[in-house]
Amino acid sequence: MRVGIAHALQVAGMSVEVEGVGSAPEAITKLRAGGWDAAMIDIGLSDAGGMSFLSRVVKTHPDLAVLVFTAMPESPYGLRALRTGAAGFLHKSASSEVLADALGRVLSGRRYVSPVLAEQLADRMVNDSDRVPHELLTDREFEIFRLIALGMSIADIGEALKISPKTVHVHRSNILRKTGLADNRALTSYAFEHRLIPGRRSEDRESSGKEGAEPPST
Repeated sequence: MRVGIAHALQVAGMSVEVEGVGSAPEAITKLRAGGWDAAMIDIGLSDAGGMSFLSRVVKTHPDLAVLVFTAMPESPYGLRALRTGAAGFLHKSASSEVLADALGRVLSGRRYVSPVLAEQLADRMVNDSDRVPHELLTDREFEIFRLIALGMSIADIGEALKISPKTVHVHRSNILRKTGLADNRALTSYAFEHRLIPGRRSEDRESSGKEGAEPPST
C-alpha cells in the first residue's frame, strides 16, 4: 500500500519526498526528526488507538498538515477526524488522481473534504440537535467504545492504548452513561447498527437467523 501511494503521487506529477512507516512508534520517530510538511495517517492502526494517535500528532505537531487516508467509513469517522484537527479525510477507495488532489490541497494549507463528507457537514450545520449518542463521546471514549465492540478485553484495550485497566473501566462507564446502553452486548449491537465496526446490521442478522443460518459471533 505504501509503495502504491508513493507511485500514485509520482505518476500524478507531484514532486514530493515520500517515506512510509508501518507502525505508530515509527511514525512518531520520523515526525520527531522533523522536515515533514504533511502526514498521511490510517486511523485503523492496529498498534495504537487510531483517533487517539491522530489527536496526539495534531497536538504535538500543530504545523503539520494531516490527511487521514483510511478504509474506515466517512460516517462517522470523517467528521470526527476533522474535529480532531485533520486537514482532510479520504477513503482508500479513492482514485490515485483524487489522492494526489487531496494531498496537494492539504500541502497548500487548504482542507480536503469529499462530496459525501461535505454533505454530512451541511446536514450537521442544519440539524446539530439531532446528534446520535456516539457523537457525544470524546475521541478517547470513542476509541474505547470501538475496541470493546470489536471484542477486546479491558486488559487488552489498556495495553493497546497504554493506559491502566482502571482507566479503561472509567471510560467504559462514561460511554454507557452517555449512550444510554446497558452493557457490552448492547454496545456491540449499537456499533453494528450504526456501522461503526465491520459487520451486518441487527435486522440482517435476525433475517439470516430466520433462514436457519448462524448469526456471526461477536
